[in-house]
Amino acid sequence: MAAGKELLGSYNPKMVHAGDYPVVTDSGTVAEGETILELMPVVLGTDGKLKAVTSDTVANVYGLAAENADAGQEVVIYLTGEFFGDSIEVPAGTTAADFKAPFRKLCIFLVDTENAVATSGGAEESKTE
Repeated sequence: MAAGKELLGSYNPKMVHAGDYPVVTDSGTVAEGETILELMPVVLGTDGKLKAVTSDTVANVYGLAAENADAGQEVVIYLTGEFFGDSIEVPAGTTAADFKAPFRKLCIFLVDTENAVATSGGAEESKTE
């Protein structure tokens, strides 16, 4: 390597936005005992804090986390936008397709959910419809 130059690492961008639908963001505090992963659907608890969605709370989805965050931290969430189904972090026992209808109510649109696979908890490939 030439003098005065150093390797700073690499950058591997993710293709998450699937179109040009307007993106609106907000932020919220992560609830105690919760860990939010980037591109994970979240729900709003009765205390006004964000929690990771579970297979039982899919219908109550509130947004999509834009970054990783732990309990007590502020996290940016997407309230609208168009995303590739295989880019979202879904809980075990669900598929990206399970979020398509609940997200539409929020103006979050998922594209190509049939080819998406579950990424949390080692769930199997998504079902095709």
